[in-house]
Amino acid sequence: MGYEGDDDSAQLARRLEAMEQEMDSLRADARRWRALMAARCFSVSIHHPVGRTHAVNAGWEALWRAPAEAFFQLNYNMLEDPQLVENGIMPHVERFFRGEEVAIPPISYDTDAVEELTGKAGGAVWVCSFGVPVRDAGDGFEGVLFQFAVPEAAEIQHKYEALIEEQRTLQASLEARNRELEETVRVIAAQRDAIQAMSVPVIRVADGVLCLPIVGMIDDARASALLERLLAAIAAQQAAQVLLDITGVPALDARAAAQLVGAASAARLLGASCTLVGVSPALAQTLVELGVDLGGLDTAATLAEGLTRALAARRGAAQRSAAVAAQRSAAVAAQRSAAVAARAPERGERGEAHRPAALPRGEAHRPAALPRGEAHRPAALPRGEAPSRKR
Repeated sequence: MGYEGDDDSAQLARRLEAMEQEMDSLRADARRWRALMAARCFSVSIHHPVGRTHAVNAGWEALWRAPAEAFFQLNYNMLEDPQLVENGIMPHVERFFRGEEVAIPPISYDTDAVEELTGKAGGAVWVCSFGVPVRDAGDGFEGVLFQFAVPEAAEIQHKYEALIEEQRTLQASLEARNRELEETVRVIAAQRDAIQAMSVPVIRVADGVLCLPIVGMIDDARASALLERLLAAIAAQQAAQVLLDITGVPALDARAAAQLVGAASAARLLGASCTLVGVSPALAQTLVELGVDLGGLDTAATLAEGLTRALAARRGAAQRSAAVAAQRSAAVAAQRSAAVAARAPERGERGEAHRPAALPRGEAHRPAALPRGEAHRPAALPRGEAPSRKR
């Protein structure tokens, strides 16, 4: 009996000690919570899961510069705040009211935009927020939201906006500079094209005769431009003779000579023959030493000689063309005469009447003129016959 009483006393003492320890822990938690709620350096607000606020600390009033009693009368709901939607943090707020811990990015919240608080609040405030759920013994919970001001965020925002504006200005300046550079490049390209056109001018010296005077060295780019302009001029003017004047070329290597021969071959494909004029003794000696084959390209000592040959060739071609045309006309006339002669017997056999020769247009058929003073008389009738009358 005595031992059982001692055991009960010991169990009771242990339970009492455990309860005292739990009370001490609860007192410590209460002290901590009261300290949090009394703090003015940060805001603490307690929310129902539906978004309503039912308790705030002194730091909340200091942060938002609005009285708590007036705020509770507004029946404010965070889930329906349009500013949170505009700031892009509503997804974080929705997670908070689903019972999750959240860290909400800093935002600028303007209390003057809340119509019920106009004149009672202190304007825009940059805040950083953290949400923690506090669960009860069942399935319910309360959301505790900690918020504190971030004054430097406003300065950061201003710097960010200034940086964005500076970037926009720089972008506009770069775009303007790019446009200037593009215009400069366009002008340079146009000038280069004009210089190339002047460096390889194609001159029409006579009907069907072109002259291409070349001055300076012939490189690959200039040879390409020369060939392009030459072929275009031949096609446009239907030229038959081309004079390649190299009087102003100081030196001619094997590559440049090959390019001239290639230009002459391309011209022949379009029906134009080329003559290389202005070959100086030095150039002729160089071509011989290099063993350059001009490929049967005609040459002339001077431009005058080349032009004389070209004009003579044009006259000869014109005369040959006229002779060929005359022969063709004569052949056609002979064929027509033979055809008419072949058809004449057939007309006689078919009993066709003889037709008089055609009169010039506008002239009517007139009877032969009678001697002056003689009237037209009808042919004499046999004696005893009277002229008959048509009824």
